[in-house]
Amino acid sequence: MKVGILTLPLWNNYGGILQAYALRMAVDQLGHESIFIDVKRDSLSIRRYGLNQAKRLVKSKIFRGMDKPYYPNTNELKDISSNTRQFVAENIKPSSGHIGLSDLPKFSKGLGAIIVGSDQVWRPEYCPDLALYFLSFASTNLKKISYAASLGTDDWRFNSEETARCGKLLHQFEAVSVREESAIDLIKEHMDVEAVQSCDPTLLLDAQDYLTVAGIESTSESGGRGIFCYILDPREPRMQGLPNIGLKLNHELFYIMPKIFDKNYSKSSSEYIFPTVRAWVQAFQESDFVVTDSFHGCVFSIIFNKPFIAIANTNRGRTRFESLLKLFNLEERLFDCVADIDSKILSKPLDWEEINRKREFLKTEGLDFLASSLNAEL
Repeated sequence: MKVGILTLPLWNNYGGILQAYALRMAVDQLGHESIFIDVKRDSLSIRRYGLNQAKRLVKSKIFRGMDKPYYPNTNELKDISSNTRQFVAENIKPSSGHIGLSDLPKFSKGLGAIIVGSDQVWRPEYCPDLALYFLSFASTNLKKISYAASLGTDDWRFNSEETARCGKLLHQFEAVSVREESAIDLIKEHMDVEAVQSCDPTLLLDAQDYLTVAGIESTSESGGRGIFCYILDPREPRMQGLPNIGLKLNHELFYIMPKIFDKNYSKSSSEYIFPTVRAWVQAFQESDFVVTDSFHGCVFSIIFNKPFIAIANTNRGRTRFESLLKLFNLEERLFDCVADIDSKILSKPLDWEEINRKREFLKTEGLDFLASSLNAEL
């Protein structure tokens, strides 16, 4: 059966890209033909694009010198994502081409099923069009499934209209799984739909799978490079003090992320380009310890059996961290800021045998959910 996979637009989010890759591989391993639907926001009209550029210029003048977010336009996004998009093209191999959201109805024809997930596909602030991510475009004879779909937060953020429309659509799903434990009760309360918890798709593969797809020799040395700091928001006050961790663990710190996008992009554009997926995977393989404020930073630390510390990123969704770490009994490794880190936790050994046993259980559970959902009769 041809199975479409729909997730958030893939640009330079390493975790988002690899969860899409993992879900596709899992569907193929179950004997189906996975079809990754590579979506992007619809192109703006020339007039709209010009207005957006003008607004961005005005804001940059008004807030000059202030630490305000400055976002890339479409062409800049393509440039800084050139390495990561190459991985999507070569390894996820979307047969759809890079299509706009408005093309989803046309592309869904010919599919036997469609899976929406993972990542924060059901978070209003992140989702380009909520109804589409509840598969409003799909015909009634198409099998609809969610796998590890995430709300991102532990509070309900849909307005009444979104709740009513998306709830009606969710009742048409063959099976519903969510990533965070808190989402089970939220969806039951607001949409009257039963959901189960499934692990993030990245946990359906092993470390060797990621080394292989990244083109890294299986004999490559593990560890020895120091502390990998995979930090999405390095300017946040909660992230200050990272060098102290290096001193306590007697390791050097290393980073791979590019410069945060700002108004100086045109002066040194190469400094803003995201490194390859290979470089990101290799950073975990070569690290001795990981410090991260990223959900998938935690996941890949677990997959690669690297001791780690997580710094809660409340704006991006704290419940994601809590739910993940609870699965592995690692809640004590989550802190609100670097300054709060307990030195005893830094040196506390992890029971990787037990963690890997749990990971195998979650992997089996996730694959069983996909297999039974895809093989169920409509």
